[in-house]
Amino acid sequence: MRPYALTKRYYQPTMTKDYKIRNPSITLYPFHLRDDFDEGFQAVAKNAQDLWEILADDIGKTFNIPELQSLRNHLICYQNGQYYPSGEDKQSDYQELIASSQKTLRFQPNSQPDDLQLNGSIYPLRLHDTYTADLTLSVPTQTIPITQLQHFNPNGCLLPDNIKPSLGQTLLLYAEPISFDNYRRLADGCIQALWHNTPQPVPKLIAEGQLLGSPIFEYDHRNLNPAQQCHILVWLKGDPNTLNLPPSNFNYYLINLLFSHAKIRFAFAKSRELYREGQRLTSNIEKEIPQFTKIEQEPDAESRLTQLKQLLARIRTKVFDYTKCLSLLKENSNTLTVNTNNYREILEEIQKLTLADDNLDFLYKFLNLAEHDHQQQIQADLNYLFASQDLFQQMIATIRGMVEIEQIESDRRWQATENRQSRQLQEALARQEAAQREQERQAQEQAKQQEAREKKRERRLEDIIFFVGTVIGASGIFGSSYPLLQETPIQWHPDALLPIHPFVGSILWSIIFGIAIGLVTLFFLILIRKLLES
Repeated sequence: MRPYALTKRYYQPTMTKDYKIRNPSITLYPFHLRDDFDEGFQAVAKNAQDLWEILADDIGKTFNIPELQSLRNHLICYQNGQYYPSGEDKQSDYQELIASSQKTLRFQPNSQPDDLQLNGSIYPLRLHDTYTADLTLSVPTQTIPITQLQHFNPNGCLLPDNIKPSLGQTLLLYAEPISFDNYRRLADGCIQALWHNTPQPVPKLIAEGQLLGSPIFEYDHRNLNPAQQCHILVWLKGDPNTLNLPPSNFNYYLINLLFSHAKIRFAFAKSRELYREGQRLTSNIEKEIPQFTKIEQEPDAESRLTQLKQLLARIRTKVFDYTKCLSLLKENSNTLTVNTNNYREILEEIQKLTLADDNLDFLYKFLNLAEHDHQQQIQADLNYLFASQDLFQQMIATIRGMVEIEQIESDRRWQATENRQSRQLQEALARQEAAQREQERQAQEQAKQQEAREKKRERRLEDIIFFVGTVIGASGIFGSSYPLLQETPIQWHPDALLPIHPFVGSILWSIIFGIAIGLVTLFFLILIRKLLES
């Protein structure tokens, strides 16, 4: 893409101190975004008020202009010195921001350098989503050498590095030539004077033409960054009626033309940034492609599934960013198209106001650049990125398919494992129930054995009781027979022919009776036990 330019060769002009001009004025048209559509519809940008802050605090102090320093007190987007955008009419695409009926704040600096009688005015506006202003400094009815133009831009205070407009700016220098030999040299000399003691490089002449009978020269740095581009028009009076010819709406057309110019350049510059971002994302996504082969060679199925899911998440995130980048690039293409159409319509209106010998080719060259070169470049970028987007969507579909297949296989393995574990659990439960039944059986067996032991102990106790009873019974017999022993003493050398002693007989009969009773009792005990056991 070649920027629009003259076919003439550039040369570095030599500033001539003898050049003089009359009624010079310099007008700053800065364009700064008020809205940030990334934050939402009609959402105010975080730095929206920066333009007014810089104009009031920096420019107002540099030129010692009290009225400009108090600019915030005059704007409807401020309340009590604080930025208050809700005070604006959101339904209007063209709103004057000065609260008073004059709509323009006029001023005169308190201090004048080199006896210059500087005057000025500021006309703040909101155009659609953008803040802008017509800030003019002039020396009316005075003739000055062009070297004194440095006082219109001390230390580069009116240049983009200081104003910091997000969409860029245009400086318009108007003057009546008094002493000069060539309009081109005079214009170059004016640019040199404006850049005196500024660190920025002097812009180059890129086009020239004629407007309302007077030559006009266009200068630019050709910086793609809108915030740093320095677009300057030098309009030198060549027709006595130049300023008397334009109708009252000429300024409206001019500021809107410059606004569309800034929007077009901003949209194209933004598109180049987005295209580079798209290329970066493309490279990052393509670096993920070799991961397919690596993951396919992974022997562990679960690890393979995990890595595929991680790869899908990474690529999906990057493709989302890539799609967003494409969407923004498409929005910039639409912005460029809309503002190109606006530029053409306004240029056609200005063309109606021009003279027969006017030459607006330098404005039409920019229109041609926007309509063809810029649009074609953005469309080529979109075609390239859209082709990659199709590839990335196929990548995501492929990875998602692999994940689904691996997930199904994993589910099957999990189900098989689950079934196996279920069977093992059932077997374990069966074994546990069998063991529990065995424990219950053993417990019952032990209870029976314990009961048998208890019964055996009971029998022994009964036998002991029986024996003790027998002994006690024998003792009773003996006790009852003892009186017989007292009545008839026993002869320890008895005669066999004598009868049995009554005591002995009592004992013997007691023993015989006891044995008989014991046998009968034992018989019944055994009989009863057998009956109970049966």
